[in-house]
Amino acid sequence: MFSNELDKLLVLHLSDLDEGVRRLHLLEAKIGNELDKLVREWSSDKGWRAGDGTWVSDGEVATAPQHWLAGDTWNAWFNLGYQHGDDGEGTEHNDYFWLTRLCAEGRGGMGFRFEQNEFPKTQWKKVLQRHATAFADTRFILDDNPSLFLPVKVDKERLAEAAEQENVRDALTPIVEALDYIYSVVPRFDELRDTMRKEQAP
Repeated sequence: MFSNELDKLLVLHLSDLDEGVRRLHLLEAKIGNELDKLVREWSSDKGWRAGDGTWVSDGEVATAPQHWLAGDTWNAWFNLGYQHGDDGEGTEHNDYFWLTRLCAEGRGGMGFRFEQNEFPKTQWKKVLQRHATAFADTRFILDDNPSLFLPVKVDKERLAEAAEQENVRDALTPIVEALDYIYSVVPRFDELRDTMRKEQAP
């Protein structure tokens, strides 16, 4: 279809498009609230700490093992977010909706990113590059953030069915599976942080 023909169709269906976007924003809020609840519940079950932020309000859903925290200071954590190079803004270069990213139905994607604020970014990047082979057999990807990123994809067909049944939690199984996978490989991250401390030691 030529762009001018598409422009014509868009104008002819303005009311439908406007209502569709309105409904999609409501659906995103509903799914975002379920994401927040899911991560909080999972964290509680595992004895981890969930972050205070929310996806709908702050665009933040974080969790961390208790031993990564010093009181209220988070030294390292896993955060739900966008793939490298995507700032989350809807532009001509990015997807317009975060739900499009979550379902990997457009240009972007989402997943859990390992974050830390213990070590300077430059040195941290060098350590990640030197020890990337320690994660070669995992599902984590070393990107240029620099960070280790675990892609997550929610199936749109299953999400559509769950939305129709007004139970979107049923479609968020990939989030739980990703969290369970993170839980299983946390010792690798402990080793990586220990390595960084040793390299920084005088």
